[in-house]
Amino acid sequence: MNDIDPQLLQIFREETSERLDRIVDLVLATEAGTAPADSVDALFRDAHSIKGNAGMVGFPAAATIAGAMEDILEDAREHGALPPGLTTALLSATDAIRRSIQGDDGDPAATVAELRAAAGTEPAPAPNGPRAPGAGSPAAIPEPPPPDLEPPDTDPEPPHPEPPHPEPPGQPSPAAVAELTAAAPPSSSSLSGASPTSVRVGTAKIDRLLDVVGETVLHRRRLDHLLRRGNEDEERLEEELGSGDILLADLQDSVIQMRTLPLSSIIGPFPRAVRDMAAETGKQAKLEMHGTETQLDRVILDGVSETIVHVLRNAVSHGIETPEQRAAAGKAPEGTVELRAEPRGGLVAITVSDDGRGVSTEIQERGRRAGSLVEVLAEPGFSTAGRVSDLSGRGVGLDAVKRHVESLGGGMEIASEPGRGTAVTLLLPLTLALMELLLVERGGQPFGLPLPSVVEAFAIDTVTTLGGRPSIDLRGSTVALIDLAEAIGAAGEELAPRSPAVVVSAAGQRMAVVCDRLLGDQEAVVKTLGPLLADLPGYLGAAILGDGRVALILEPSFLVRRRAAVAAARAREEASHVSRVLVVDDQFTVRELQRRILEGAGYEVLTAANGVEALEVITREPELELVVTDIEMPEMDGLTLLQHIRGEPDTDTLPVVIVSSRAGEEDRRRGAEAGADAYVVKAEFDQRALLETVGRLIERR
Repeated sequence: MNDIDPQLLQIFREETSERLDRIVDLVLATEAGTAPADSVDALFRDAHSIKGNAGMVGFPAAATIAGAMEDILEDAREHGALPPGLTTALLSATDAIRRSIQGDDGDPAATVAELRAAAGTEPAPAPNGPRAPGAGSPAAIPEPPPPDLEPPDTDPEPPHPEPPHPEPPGQPSPAAVAELTAAAPPSSSSLSGASPTSVRVGTAKIDRLLDVVGETVLHRRRLDHLLRRGNEDEERLEEELGSGDILLADLQDSVIQMRTLPLSSIIGPFPRAVRDMAAETGKQAKLEMHGTETQLDRVILDGVSETIVHVLRNAVSHGIETPEQRAAAGKAPEGTVELRAEPRGGLVAITVSDDGRGVSTEIQERGRRAGSLVEVLAEPGFSTAGRVSDLSGRGVGLDAVKRHVESLGGGMEIASEPGRGTAVTLLLPLTLALMELLLVERGGQPFGLPLPSVVEAFAIDTVTTLGGRPSIDLRGSTVALIDLAEAIGAAGEELAPRSPAVVVSAAGQRMAVVCDRLLGDQEAVVKTLGPLLADLPGYLGAAILGDGRVALILEPSFLVRRRAAVAAARAREEASHVSRVLVVDDQFTVRELQRRILEGAGYEVLTAANGVEALEVITREPELELVVTDIEMPEMDGLTLLQHIRGEPDTDTLPVVIVSSRAGEEDRRRGAEAGADAYVVKAEFDQRALLETVGRLIERR
């Protein structure tokens, strides 16, 4: 490859991906008999453009294959139709070009030979451009002429993403189909290997952003003018401040729109994927798509392509019947899979439905007992396939889909009717940058619940117990109840009478979460939790509130699942002894991290925010077996706490581990002199080392 400017390579790669997607769409439409009259001309033009552009930027293998496609399509154009046996060879050729512009040239001569064999022509010398070498000639690739790099079509929407490397030419394997659809968005691809720094954005979005920025500049000047005049016109000043709020909201919305791409930017490979998966299983299926102009955050689009292909695979493998079975059921031999996207409140619903066999009445009944079909079909290891194949029967698929969707703050719904088909709906947030939240408070700490998951909020009057688990009666329906503090595994004061509860809907179930008070709803900018807490389950991120506090954003499906986990933990506690550990730190996130680590290892964990609270816990919990404490804390620091522990006969042998950001030798010495059994530096924190230390000290005691 020549030394070409990385931005030019990026443009070439995106444009080539768009043209290859169009070629695949037209070839599949021709095979289905739905191609427009000028389809061969369009195929020829795209092949010609790919040939010239690839030669210009230094991809001779891609230029050679595209040149062979151009020759064959030129013959087809003269005859007015595409030869019926050419479909697979053309699709394989597009795969080979995709591999080539990724840097894997493979064997272009073999691809050219496959094309010519499918077209029924003999290879011929090509003195004026890249062509396949003739029989017996060396596989030299002549330099193509350097035409101008043609600009992309005037489509304001961003390009289709480019799939990863498919399998070698021929019928793609199911693994290749999965890889084909697991495409990254345009902004994440770079031929130079450099980190992506740009994304193609429609001009309408840029124009709107510029308009709002211009209005904001004028607003700032008007505000400055009014402030210089003092208090002469307070009414106009208030009006201008209100106008500023509106402008900031518009500016924020414009920037969010810059982050969004239409679903159409990732669906290019889907019709090909359905066709190949159907062929692999001896079935006939077509894909119909609607609402593909629906916009989604490009961060969500990064991973949703592979998620959708899981659902498409299930629709073809488990849903669509063979032509013989469909004929016996009075259906057309060819099954239909439909992909539909549409806004639904603050979410986007992506539904994949089929007109196949549906799930059995037995599974329907299991779904009714479990609360929803999602709980049955997305259970890890569950499979309806009678045998294991490359496409099905391994018990993976919908459970991975469910986990991924829930990690984005969304949910999944499944509806099915025996003999009529199945519909799987992925509910995804429109954007991950902004989120409408209902803010609640427990133990003085604010938390956020995604507003689309909130059904209603009310004050609790009466709590009943079913099977040892608390629940409430909500207009004749029984809804499970859990304390928010208990759900996240944190300590909390006893709840007041008529405490507020929020009914949350997730994973097809409802759960009432009780808290201290409601703080109201708010649109918040979502921040990541950072590398320290990135793997902490149950949280979608964090938001900074107007008073400076940080609200952790709860994952609704995690709260629903926690009720069963809490009940199981209670049963285990009753069945066997569990060592009790106290974690003391004024930082909530640090307490939460240490608590999760220790609970995951089987310990019962209590928490305190400073030394004073810790002494209260130690006094009322005589069965404590170890204390993990920070040093720098308000009201009473860790060293003072340690002195109190060592000064009391009942606790003088209680093991104490210091976990502090202080890393100096003097700090370690002071900790040892105060009576600490171990000293861990936060910057060198290792959860395995902490667990080994805690386990050793408890066993020694």
